[in-house]
Amino acid sequence: LSYSYLLEVTDTINHRPRKIMGYTTPAERLQEELADLQAA
Repeated sequence: LSYSYLLEVTDTINHRPRKIMGYTTPAERLQEELADLQAA
């Protein structure tokens, strides 16, 4: 097992609950807002 692989796994585990519950990072929120503006 490589160190980067372990980091990737823990990163996925840490972020999956946030995705499921509908939370987004500020960057994701910004991208969504930009997409909404372009669609309008």
